Amino acid sequence: MNSLSLRMADDADIDLIMAIERLPGYPELVGAHDVAVHRHKMSLPHYRYVIGELATGAVGFAVIKQEDNGKGIANLNRIAVRQSGKGLGTRFLLALTDLVFADPHMERLWLDVLPDNDIARHVYSKIGFVEEGLMRSALRFPDGRRADLLLMSLLRAEWLQARGSARSSQDLTV
Repeated sequence: MNSLSLRMADDADIDLIMAIERLPGYPELVGAHDVAVHRHKMSLPHYRYVIGELATGAVGFAVIKQEDNGKGIANLNRIAVRQSGKGLGTRFLLALTDLVFADPHMERLWLDVLPDNDIARHVYSKIGFVEEGLMRSALRFPDGRRADLLLMSLLRAEWLQARGSARSSQDLTV
């Protein structure tokens, strides 16, 4: 299996990021920003844009937000892969959790997901994320519609346990 690596994104990756977030069905699931928004967020110290890559090219992108005032909390703000159903999202998410928890001060990684995004929920749960509750009407789409979001998190201890299982598991494809 090809090794998946992570690298920090820069302005040269914005076209790639925008192409991925505009794949069919993705704008509703992960949102879609314009160049100016991506460029601005990339410049902020508490946002990390990350590209997942195989030797054959980019797999996807993620945005990790860490503005926790020393509380050891990070937010997986966005994640999207070019192709679903091939296990790449799982591999990318595992690498991202490793990146976050490589910082020994990090204790919690949280995310929100649309409750009907069954594929994403399955991947998050498989990695060890736990559903914590429903945030009612927490998302506002550009057209004004509102939607609930499901809050999920992974704690350092859960990551250690799940990551040990994932390394030895053969069923990491979605």
